Amino acid sequence: MLEAIIASIGYAGGVLINKVILSVYLVPVRRFVPWLFVWLTTITVFAVVIFKGGYNSQMITPENLFLFGLMIVTAFIWNIYSYEGLQREEVHEYELVMLFAPLATIILAEIFLPSERSLPTFIAGVIACLALFAARFDKRHLKLSPYWKQLFAATFLMAVESIIIKKLLSVYDPATLYFVRTFILSIAFLIAFRPKLLQISKKAFVLTIISAVFGVIQMILKFYGFQNIGVIETTMILILGPIMVYFMSGFFFREKMQLRTGLSALVVIGCVLYVTLR
Repeated sequence: MLEAIIASIGYAGGVLINKVILSVYLVPVRRFVPWLFVWLTTITVFAVVIFKGGYNSQMITPENLFLFGLMIVTAFIWNIYSYEGLQREEVHEYELVMLFAPLATIILAEIFLPSERSLPTFIAGVIACLALFAARFDKRHLKLSPYWKQLFAATFLMAVESIIIKKLLSVYDPATLYFVRTFILSIAFLIAFRPKLLQISKKAFVLTIISAVFGVIQMILKFYGFQNIGVIETTMILILGPIMVYFMSGFFFREKMQLRTGLSALVVIGCVLYVTLR
């Protein structure tokens, strides 16, 4: 559980730093994402050494190679959609749509991961997701922008990738899986976008490295959470990340906060405590 809690902190820090890079320093998404994944790969090398990652012959079976390829495709698409949405939307608006990702993940896990089927846990997870979504929703959200549609697609693909990752973790250790994933994605982004990597300010460059540190912490610990306590429980704990983003964005970006956000946070925390203590 501690792994998932730290991962949620990493998520919150990463979102806020990425927002600054994309919206304050106006770094184009197709220049930022390749840089980010280059640094994610570099930093993850140290994680593989620390966590003693390694090779397993089962990694290259036809079934696992297919799942790995599917993971790369889904990750490539949702990362682009997600960062484009983050650049153009306010943080709290971005997080509202991205809340569909944990809800979709919990539903897909209930369907495709028989070992994790638990009606009380499933109900608590759905309540937590809906409570946080209801707290952030208002009438103006009924009018969707093109970037919202991309974000909805990103949330579903993120959920699909989570199920694939859980299956791959039966043959991969978390650090190795994340390293190979980010390494291939960094190459794919460099080839697809051919960015002018040197055309980035020093401050944005440093922030990108910091963002990568948060990203590695979040994702590797998230993978360990999937492996040790399961996708549904890890996803529920990770919902604490958006709560942190809401309160931190109000402080850093002076975005308007509402009482119902605080009340929904209590509901989410209650659901998380119920599942973990149960």
